[in-house]
Amino acid sequence: MKTKINLIAFLILFTGMISSCKKDDNSSPANTNSTNVSNIITVGSWRVSYFHDGPDDHTSSFSGYSFIFSGNGSMTATNAGGTTNGTWSMDDSKNEFKITLSNTSPLKDLSHGWTVISKTITDIVLKDDNATHNEELHFTKI
Repeated sequence: MKTKINLIAFLILFTGMISSCKKDDNSSPANTNSTNVSNIITVGSWRVSYFHDGPDDHTSSFSGYSFIFSGNGSMTATNAGGTTNGTWSMDDSKNEFKITLSNTSPLKDLSHGWTVISKTITDIVLKDDNATHNEELHFTKI
């Protein structure tokens, strides 16, 4: 009888311990709402994974480019043709990400202010901060 009581007590205790365990799922990137864009974008290299100007898809124009955003506000856009230097800044109070690059295509299309729509450690989604323009830009970590 005492053995049965001990077994039941053990099962209750064991069940309680298992049910209190929390699964840690790191298989998908966490939404980093508490982390600012500056901390995300300055880690690693990035590519344009989506660029639409209204209904027109211009993503392929950025094929082969990689972007590096330095903590001091400088940035580079590199492809087989070379490296273009520029600057970037983030105004958290306005949720505005600003890029200043070359005056040559296609990089000039990125040169203006963008509103941050969403961010994770691997993706940043931006929309043109000018409501009359219908541009959307996605950077994805390489």
